[in-house]
Amino acid sequence: MHILRRWGFWLLAAPLAAQIGGSGTVKGTVFDATGAVVPSAAVTAINLATGVENRRETTGAGLYVIAPLPAGTYRLTAAAAGFRTLVQENVVVDALGTVELNLRIELGATAESVTVSAAPPELSTADARMGQTVRNEMYTALPLSMGNGSPRNPAAFIYLMPGVQEGGTFGFINGGQSFSKDVYLEGLPITDAVRQGESRALQFAVSVEAVEQFQVETSGQSVEFNGQGSENYTIKSGTNQLHGAMYEYFRNTVLDARGFFSPTRPQQNQNQFGFTIGGPIKRNKIFFFGAYDGYRYRVATAYQFVTLPTLKMRAGDFSELTAGIFDPASTSCPGGANCTRQLFAGNLIPASRISPASKFFQEPLPAPTHSGIANNFLSNNKGVGFNNVNVNVKVDLNASDRHRFSVLFSRGSHNQSSAIRGNPAPLPLPYVVTRVVDEVPTVGQLKHTWVINTAMMNQISYGASRLWVPITNPTIDGKWVERAGIKGLPPGDATQSFPEVAFNGTNSPLGWRGTDARPFLDALNNFSFQDNFQWIRGNHSVKAGFQHQRLQDNYRARWDGTLFIATFANAQTAGFNSGTLNNNSGNSYASYLLGTLSSATVNEDSVVTSGARYRNYAWWAGDDWKATRNLTLNIGLRH
Repeated sequence: MHILRRWGFWLLAAPLAAQIGGSGTVKGTVFDATGAVVPSAAVTAINLATGVENRRETTGAGLYVIAPLPAGTYRLTAAAAGFRTLVQENVVVDALGTVELNLRIELGATAESVTVSAAPPELSTADARMGQTVRNEMYTALPLSMGNGSPRNPAAFIYLMPGVQEGGTFGFINGGQSFSKDVYLEGLPITDAVRQGESRALQFAVSVEAVEQFQVETSGQSVEFNGQGSENYTIKSGTNQLHGAMYEYFRNTVLDARGFFSPTRPQQNQNQFGFTIGGPIKRNKIFFFGAYDGYRYRVATAYQFVTLPTLKMRAGDFSELTAGIFDPASTSCPGGANCTRQLFAGNLIPASRISPASKFFQEPLPAPTHSGIANNFLSNNKGVGFNNVNVNVKVDLNASDRHRFSVLFSRGSHNQSSAIRGNPAPLPLPYVVTRVVDEVPTVGQLKHTWVINTAMMNQISYGASRLWVPITNPTIDGKWVERAGIKGLPPGDATQSFPEVAFNGTNSPLGWRGTDARPFLDALNNFSFQDNFQWIRGNHSVKAGFQHQRLQDNYRARWDGTLFIATFANAQTAGFNSGTLNNNSGNSYASYLLGTLSSATVNEDSVVTSGARYRNYAWWAGDDWKATRNLTLNIGLRH
């Protein structure tokens, strides 16, 4: 996250007229047949899908700039008194893109028209930005696989773009550091206070089917965009025609091939399904678009061998070991030296010496599946999986020729289908190393575009995004330590959850719960306000803007406030050899049964929750100056 002030100056580098609110622009000059400029000509861009018109007039230098324009296909008309009306069809406008289109009109009656059906060339001559746009027709045609536990990711295609490298958590652009790029949804940042370039709000909250197009800006990006490179995603809008679609992508175990040596097919079931619908609420005025996407992932992990204490060991019988088990209560160190311990006869710990708490904690352990004292349990985790649901809604209101509004809402939920996460050792609860993670991203945006007059335009945007990540231990409701009869620990995870237990030394069993089961909570908020003003005068297209972000990170470490870790080793039941501890004797599970800890850690947090607050202010000004007919200077300053 960049929190230092940054000054920037761009000459012939930044496309300043193209990127108001993540939309596109059509600009150019209107000439007559002699090549002279035509002032006060009316140039209108008509969205073919919605019928919405955007009208501007040329300046005294014949310059027109029409922005902001939603991505789509437009019909452009140019009309002036004493000239035939020129109609240019098939003008394709991309978000963040500028189409430079010089129009030549002929003398004649305005009622007469000349229509050009051929699409204008798509070579960008209006700015010096370096980047790529992937439109919907290519976006939906490219193959995009479901991930292992994650739905089809709208942000996955960025790694196909020149200058974008995989690495870190979300990749980087042109060799930049991790978290140095930024991510925008319809021109508004969805950055969080921990990871700049965070894309989980896209991956889990935005359906691939809802994306109209995306852009990756690698260099020469507009001064209103932050980061070393940026991504922008545009959501589909409704049109004058009612459209809808349903889909399902699936993978199922019965469709998979069996491995050559494997007797069965491994479980691998994935389903992604949903629908989109969009259309008019009122033709040419109000439009809606909605998308629903669901994802289900179910697998069984590979079989693994792990070590469990044998049934005899659980009863205190360690006769299967060659190493002796010694009674720690018999330790004698006369004069503080030459310590000795008495061997348990037959390596048998009397039942009366076994700790009641140890009996309680080991009771749910499964029986070994194989003989021996090592790698004696073979199993796997079944029913491992994830669910994801997201909803996207967008409403566009063409209130008048001067006032237009847009509202966007996206929400997703990514959670586990069971308590088992990933591919841990195949132990059941409460022993397995796992935790329950929910990831809930939410994004809301509101935009108002005001065409003040034919030369001035202002757009105000407000966006809020939140990533809510509560992480819990699945045994928190078990009151395990309390039920075991252990007293004196602080309330919270230390007494409610199954304890975190480690066994060290030779012939030790696998530990229980583990460090990856610790709970915490993270709530990341972003509130962004942005204002863009555009003024067209003479040969100049001037733009100024301001952005204010309030970033919040509300973090709750060990959100139950406490933690209890117990470690057992062979040293507590080892013998002595001429007063020196014999590390080849004893056993950590024998120490556990006797309740003799090697070490214990009890955390009690006096401050459980911390909240970080960041305020980011930025302003920018730029001039897209058409110095000559063949030379445009993009000049900008950002602070």
